[in-house]
Amino acid sequence: MQRRFVVCVAALALTLAFVATATAMERPFKIGFGGGVSVPVSDAKTAFDNGFHAKAMFQWKTPALPIALGGSLGYEKFDLKSLTAGSTGSGRILSALGNVNYEFPVGPIKPYVTVGLGAFNLDSSVNGVSGGSSTKFGIDGGLGVKFSLGGISAFAEGKIENIYTDEGLAQSFNTQVVPVTFGILF
Repeated sequence: MQRRFVVCVAALALTLAFVATATAMERPFKIGFGGGVSVPVSDAKTAFDNGFHAKAMFQWKTPALPIALGGSLGYEKFDLKSLTAGSTGSGRILSALGNVNYEFPVGPIKPYVTVGLGAFNLDSSVNGVSGGSSTKFGIDGGLGVKFSLGGISAFAEGKIENIYTDEGLAQSFNTQVVPVTFGILF
């Protein structure tokens, strides 16, 4: 009887150790959602008020490297400034980006640097009439911090999105937006 009890306790301890190890290990593939405020800067701040955004993302990270590869789909909406009385207008940006994150492994709180490139679809409308959408190439980059909460990670990040909106060889960054995002990865 005593031997059976010792075997059961040992089996229970091994099972609990396995479960604790499995939940502490970070999965290589994660999906997530986030959102926050989008602040237009540069030329865009003269046309738009602050707006909001929502993002869906996925991320793949090998346990041996501090680099994570990922992608995101985003939606941003802004109100237009300087309209005549009785007029309403808004701007919208849809994005599809590929990103690379470099994490600094300093414990359960991990700061990271992120860079990405992709496509941005821009559209604006006044009184419900679209001004015509256009898809442009763009890049983004920023800093963030990730908090590990078992199998789930919470994050906060700030980026700058540079959307190439001028045509020709002398492209400049006319549309710049700073999204500040809060979200989770699981």
